[in-house]
Amino acid sequence: MASKLRELMLLRHAKSDWKQEDLADIDRPLSDKGKKHAAKLGKWLNQNNLMPDLILVSPALRAQQTLRRICNECAATAITVESLYLADINQLKQVLAEAPFAERIMLIGHNPGLESLFNYLVAQPDASHVQLFPTCGLAHLIMPNDWTSLEPMDGKLQQFITPKKIKNSL
Repeated sequence: MASKLRELMLLRHAKSDWKQEDLADIDRPLSDKGKKHAAKLGKWLNQNNLMPDLILVSPALRAQQTLRRICNECAATAITVESLYLADINQLKQVLAEAPFAERIMLIGHNPGLESLFNYLVAQPDASHVQLFPTCGLAHLIMPNDWTSLEPMDGKLQQFITPKKIKNSL
């Protein structure tokens, strides 16, 4: 029996607000621009039938606020995963290995971990245009069915989108 392919969406939280310098990093909220960008991306995901089945999200306030704006119309199950906060590539791979099965999973987290995971999974020519993982950047990958031991180049990039690339006609 051929193994079924699954989808992984890596989403870096939207732009955070740095007005309150004494705020703990985990408590930093989204900026007004970040709120708009996350809502715009959520609308785009919905219009393109790309809403995830399962969302794994960092406990950081900015990631939680990104989730709420992305999934305003979303029926996906969302799980806050403590280890996603500022996770490195090994922690991210572990989260994916332990993730409940879903056909399309979105991971909402932080850099530099997301960028490292992206580069690990998609070290191929069609990803060379992604030089950094900007805030509210979304990588949509086709993945193998088994995520228990992901290897370099296991992901195939379908698209990389940012709110700036989405036409304003939404």
